[in-house]
Amino acid sequence: MKINSKNERVKRRYRKFLKEADGKSDQTIRQVDRAIARYEDFTGKVDFATFDQRKAIQFKNQLAEQDLAKATILSTVNALKRFLCWLSLETGYKSRIKKNNIEYLNLAEKDVRAARSPAERPFPSLEQVRKAISKMPGATPIELRDRAIVAMLALTGVRDGALITLKSKHLDMARGKVLQNPNEVATKRSKRIDTFLLNIAPEVKDMLLDWKRYQVEELMFAPNDPLFPATLVENDREHGFVAKDLSRHHWANAGPVRKIVQKAFEAAGLPYYQPHSFRNMLTQVGYELCKTPEELKIWSQNFGHDEVLTTLTSYGSIDQIRQAEVIGQLGTEKAMDAPLTKKDLLEFLSQNK
Repeated sequence: MKINSKNERVKRRYRKFLKEADGKSDQTIRQVDRAIARYEDFTGKVDFATFDQRKAIQFKNQLAEQDLAKATILSTVNALKRFLCWLSLETGYKSRIKKNNIEYLNLAEKDVRAARSPAERPFPSLEQVRKAISKMPGATPIELRDRAIVAMLALTGVRDGALITLKSKHLDMARGKVLQNPNEVATKRSKRIDTFLLNIAPEVKDMLLDWKRYQVEELMFAPNDPLFPATLVENDREHGFVAKDLSRHHWANAGPVRKIVQKAFEAAGLPYYQPHSFRNMLTQVGYELCKTPEELKIWSQNFGHDEVLTTLTSYGSIDQIRQAEVIGQLGTEKAMDAPLTKKDLLEFLSQNK
């Protein structure tokens, strides 16, 4: 594999800058690495100092020809632009990389709009989630843990990266509260999130709380042990590596959580939905249950969002079936049972500027 040592040294310095000076996460840095790698593949790993207007245009054209999503193309060129802007201030590159040439990486306005338009993401209904959980077995500690994981996702919408770092003490059964403490839990942007278990499925809530009791009383887990411990895998001479029991350690990544959710939905004869899509499901439930701006604000805050519009924009897309249903009811007696008043609307807008 061809390597350009000069480029590699520059990339190492840029990674250090992103992490130490710009405060970027490891995940973001990996995404930047992929963007720069795309450009290097295009140029054959020639010196970054050779970047010019012609290469910018040709690189954009190649990305378009690869049938990539518009959002992927936009994130790639934006990451490359930021890298080149940083590089243009570095010794040895100041006179070589021109700011005007970097601007040729800009996409057409229509492509930017297309890239930023929200994609329609599939998500389960509450009824599907309840069905999947009801079909999950609970005869062994591993099965009880798996069922509790899906229950936690359904009742809180917690991100899977945070879920695998929760400790037993973070679930307060008496208050029905999950404390996502950023000093111990991998929350987005290291933010503290106080989440209360939603009262949308009593039997699902019981499964989660029963798991916590079983973990503490039967398995003798301590407060600082994982709430959802990793599986202890042992080498079986006949069957290879097999799951034997629960460890006292956290999972290294959220991959096992996704497999648990996939297995649960397949066993119930349902399509697979990503754990993150449970947040979309809960937003739809919020539409049905929240009757006032205050209730909608609280529902959003339970996700860890400071602004209601964050919830509505990121997870609030309404499917076309519901859209047609509501449009069909507007102006009818059914739609006039509890009309939204001007006062309600103004209050909502004033709270969420």
